[in-house]
Amino acid sequence: MKKIKNMEEYYNVIKNNDNVIVYWNTLWCPDCFISRRFLPKLIEDFVTFEFYTIDKNANLELAKHLNIYGVPSFLIFKNNKEIGRLVNKQRKTYDEVKGFIKDIINK
Repeated sequence: MKKIKNMEEYYNVIKNNDNVIVYWNTLWCPDCFISRRFLPKLIEDFVTFEFYTIDKNANLELAKHLNIYGVPSFLIFKNNKEIGRLVNKQRKTYDEVKGFIKDIINK
């Protein structure tokens, strides 16, 4: 999974890729630790999407700009437009995230 390090990189990724899933997290978040364990499986499930990770604490300005107040969170982009987001501070399961992504991309 590729890392996004700043706002400029974030917008370049969205602009230059058709299918993107951005995983917002922090190093200190126990729920992020849990969700990181199933990210490789999600990447295998959605091979037509590029997966990126971004540390919310290192990008607070961007997080505020995008209303990312809870982690772990997932944003889905298709053709340079956000089509869905799972943003909250609740622990997420593999099945929950996979179902969310499937529902969003199959609309």
